[in-house]
Amino acid sequence: MTSRQPHIDDTLLAALAGLVPEQVPAPEASASLRASILAQARRMRTQVIRADEGEWVPFVPGIRIKTLRRNEAEGTQTSLWRIEPGACVPPHPHTHEEECMVMEGSVVHDDVEYFPGDFLLAPVGERHKPFFAPKGALLLIRSELIPDPEKLRRLAEANKIS
Repeated sequence: MTSRQPHIDDTLLAALAGLVPEQVPAPEASASLRASILAQARRMRTQVIRADEGEWVPFVPGIRIKTLRRNEAEGTQTSLWRIEPGACVPPHPHTHEEECMVMEGSVVHDDVEYFPGDFLLAPVGERHKPFFAPKGALLLIRSELIPDPEKLRRLAEANKIS
């Protein structure tokens, strides 16, 4: 049980009393406001995508991406990348930080192999060398908005990566 703090409680009550309108709103306005408040209270605030939900979209040969979240205003997205055995993520630059968590399998970047639980953070301006997945991999990536797959195909062809 807490003790009453008269000064704080009285100040709070006085402030709240100032928020109460002098006139009672019309019944239809009151009902509309009540419905709006209740709708907001019932609205689920946590977005959930179940493992079997969403769409895996072919990206470049051997790679499919499932977008979990896109934030157009910030220019970022969170996605899962399913990389088939032997496939490669082409070299690419970064205009935003990129966070990458290896969830399954492994990837090799710059002659270092990364395994489940390994986290990679690429700073703005970083230009990745190719990422290879000799045995396949599942990555969770939060990065800039993913470019058009055709743009990455051209990058791969320019770097002779299949």
